[in-house]
Formats: sequence, C-alpha cells, structure tokens
Amino acid sequence: MRNTLAIAGKEARIYLTTWTSYILFGAFLLISAFFFQRLVIEFQFRSMQYMQMQQPGVLEQMNLTDWVMGPLFLNITVFFLFMLPILTMRLLAEERRTKTLELLMTSPVRAWEIVLGKYLGALAMMAIMLALTTVFPLLLAIYGGSSGTTGALDWHTVATSYLGMLLLGASFVSVGLFASSVTDSQIVAVIVGFAALLMFYVIGLAARGEEGFWQAFFEHLSITGHLDGFVRGIIKVGDVVYYLSLVFVGLFLSHRVVDALRYR
Repeated sequence: MRNTLAIAGKEARIYLTTWTSYILFGAFLLISAFFFQRLVIEFQFRSMQYMQMQQPGVLEQMNLTDWVMGPLFLNITVFFLFMLPILTMRLLAEERRTKTLELLMTSPVRAWEIVLGKYLGALAMMAIMLALTTVFPLLLAIYGGSSGTTGALDWHTVATSYLGMLLLGASFVSVGLFASSVTDSQIVAVIVGFAALLMFYVIGLAARGEEGFWQAFFEHLSITGHLDGFVRGIIKVGDVVYYLSLVFVGLFLSHRVVDALRYR
C-alpha cells in the first residue's frame, strides 16, 4: 500500500504543478458557472411567470433543487465526458512513450500498485473538480431563500447527487485509465477514452425503441441512467453496484495491460 500511495502522491503533485490542470479546472468551473447562471435565471423567470398567471399550486411545487441543481448535475456529466479523458490521458500513455513504465516495473512495485496509484491520483483531481462546484449550492442556500420556503434547497438530495456524481466520475476515470494503458499516444488515449464513455453515455437512447428484455438491458448499461435516482435523492444498491463494477472492470483491464507489458 505504501507504493500505491507514493505513486498516487506523485501523480497528484504532477497534476498540481502543471498549467494544463489549472486550465482544465478553470474551464470546468467557468462552463459550470455559465449553466448555473442560466438555470437560476430560468427559475426566476418561471417563478415570476406563474406568479403573474396566479397559479400558486405550480409555484409551490417549484424548488431550487429540482429546477437548478438537478439539471446542473446532468450538465456536469456532459462536461465530465469531454474533460475526464483529457485528465487521464497521460497517466500510462506518457509512461509508455518515455519508456519509464518499463523502468518502474523493474523496481519492487507490482502492476496493481502502479494501476491503483495512478487511478487514485486522477481520482483525487476529479474529486477536486467536483468540489469546486459546491460553491453553487452554497450560493443558493445563502441567497435562494430560507428553509420552509418553496425555493429552499433540499440538502439531502444535493448530498445524494454529489455521491452519484462522485461514483460516476470514478467510473469515468477508470475507463480513461484503461484507454491510457493501451497506447503510448495521449491523443489516441483521449479518443479511445471519449469513444468508450460516449458509448456508455448514449446507449440508453437505444432503449427507447425497444421493449421487454432489451429495453431493460440497454437501460441498465446506460451510465447516466443510474444517476437519476441519486439526483432525486434516492440511493439504490443496484446503481452503486453498477458504478463500482465499472470501476473494477476498468482497473482490472488496465492491470492486465500493464502486467502484459512486463513480459515483453
């Protein structure tokens, strides 16, 4: 475990001392802030509209959690789809290109320690990206209305949404790590990682034209479909198991690739 933490710490230091990481963090926060602003404006517009139309029943059902934070989390999944393959592209691809992976494997470090250490380093950066967005619910809690009002924020749902986003991000990172392990080109790693994640992202659309077994099958494979429960404040064991299984598969395949390189 010491070797794993040492590799993870090294990766975290590399991320935090390179300008590309800060550009990625800044772009992610800027885009998230733009969509947050648009969602708040839309919420205010709809509130005024229903108030002028004298529809108190609809107005009472409106809240910041469902109208602002829920859609924002779904938008963040799209940002993750593009940005996390960039975050993970250099993890193993750069090591292969510079031939330092072979040197690392000649040291008393096992393949699974290398893979897990790389993964934990990237996972920490993803968690930082996600933590940056906590400023948005805090702003809503301060300026969006006190508890007991129709617009008040439901912190339980926000917390479960962040848990779901963390699990989704963890699965994205594991897929990106595997993509980085199969090539020595960072560009190819981004393309492979994005293509794999896009497949999981859009496969839920295939369920719309199906019925019975195939509909359930495609819905189960959809990586965003398992986020819906978290965004509604519901934690389902099946959704947690799905994301953890995807993390395991990504790490297992990455380990197999790295371990195979040892005997070349």
